[in-house]
Amino acid sequence: MVKPVFLKEGGTIKVGKEPIVLVPLKSWEGLEDRLEDYEALNSNNFQSTIKLARQEITEGKIIYP
Repeated sequence: MVKPVFLKEGGTIKVGKEPIVLVPLKSWEGLEDRLEDYEALNSNNFQSTIKLARQEITEGKIIYP
């Protein structure tokens, strides 16, 4: 069983030498989704793929049923 840790205001929990931040799981999942979206949108490969797809559509190379 994990022993609960109670902190005084302004106290810090450390794992090894690194301080840690406790965040509710639901908040972390939302933040993680936003970070993944941000990384994808800033990826050079992703941007070039979008640019190429838009160019192909403009040139009529891609036909949708």
